[in-house]
Amino acid sequence: MIILLMLSLMIGSSWISLPTVIDYVFHYSTTVKEHIILHILRMPRAIAVILIGANLSIAGCIMQALTRNPLASPSIFGINAGASFMIVLCTIVLPAVNGWILAGAGFAGGLLTVMIVLIMSVAIRGGKVEVRMALIGVVIQALLSSFTQGLLIFNEESASEILFWLAGSAAGVKWDELRLLAIVSIIGLIMAIGLSRSLSLISLGEDIARGLGQKIWTVRVVGSVIVILLAGISVSVVGPIGFVGLIVPHITRYLIGTDYRLLIPFAGVFGAILLTLADIGSRFVHFPAETPVGIITALIGAPYFVYLARRQSRGSL
Repeated sequence: MIILLMLSLMIGSSWISLPTVIDYVFHYSTTVKEHIILHILRMPRAIAVILIGANLSIAGCIMQALTRNPLASPSIFGINAGASFMIVLCTIVLPAVNGWILAGAGFAGGLLTVMIVLIMSVAIRGGKVEVRMALIGVVIQALLSSFTQGLLIFNEESASEILFWLAGSAAGVKWDELRLLAIVSIIGLIMAIGLSRSLSLISLGEDIARGLGQKIWTVRVVGSVIVILLAGISVSVVGPIGFVGLIVPHITRYLIGTDYRLLIPFAGVFGAILLTLADIGSRFVHFPAETPVGIITALIGAPYFVYLARRQSRGSL
C-alpha cells in the first residue's frame, strides 16, 4: 500500500521524483511547483482512492454476510446507482449544494434502492433467492442508470462533467471533500469492526446465530446502515465505482478465512490496494488525459461476476 501510494503521487501528466515526494511529505513548501501539484491534486486523490477502496470492500463484506449471497455488493444490488441518481437529481435541482447535503442524498438513494430490491425479492418467487436478489439488483441498477441519463438532458451545460463523474473518477478531489469522506469512513469502519463478531455468527446460519443470542434484525439494520453509509459517501465524492465490493471480499476470504473480525480490516486494506492499483493503471489508458478508474474496475469485475454467477447457478458455492 505504501509503495502504491508513492507511485500514485509520482505518476501523472508530469513525473515527480521520489525524493521530491518525500520532501513534500516532511517539508511542504508553497514556493516549490511540485509540492503545490502534490498538495492540490495528487495527495487528496491518493488518500480518497485508499478510503473509497476500503469503504466499498467493507460494504461488500457486510452485504455478503447479511444476505449470505456471494454475488452481493453495493454495485450489484443497485446501491451505487441509487446513490448516483439522488446525487445527480440534487445537483440539478440545487446546483449550489455540496458536502453533507450530497452525502445525505447518496444515503437516501442507497437506502431506497435496498428497500426496493429486498421487497421485490420477497414478492417474486422462483429460483434461488441469492441469484434472484442479484438479478433484481442488476435490473434496478439499469433502470436507475437510465433515469440518471434522462436527468442529464435537462442539464446540458454540465452534462459532460457529470458523465465523467458517473464513470467513477477520482480526479479533482479536494481537501474539503476528503475531510468529509475521512470522517464518515472512520465512523463506518469503527461500526463495521464493532459488528464483526455478529457477522461471523450470522454467516454460520440464522438458527445458530439466534441460539448464541444474536438479534438478527438488529444486526441486519445496523449492517445495512453501515453499507449505505460507506457506499453513499464514496459515490458522493468520486461517483459510482463498481465491482470492488464484489471482488475483494472473495480474495480476502481465500487468504484470511471467514472470521469477520479479521476479514473486515483486511478487506479494507486489500480494497485500498486494488483501487489504488486501478487508479494508477487508468492514467496510462489515454495518457496524459484522465480515464475514470470506474472503467478499469468494470473491465476487471464484469468477467469475475459472470464467473461467480455461473458457479452459484451450479450450486458449487
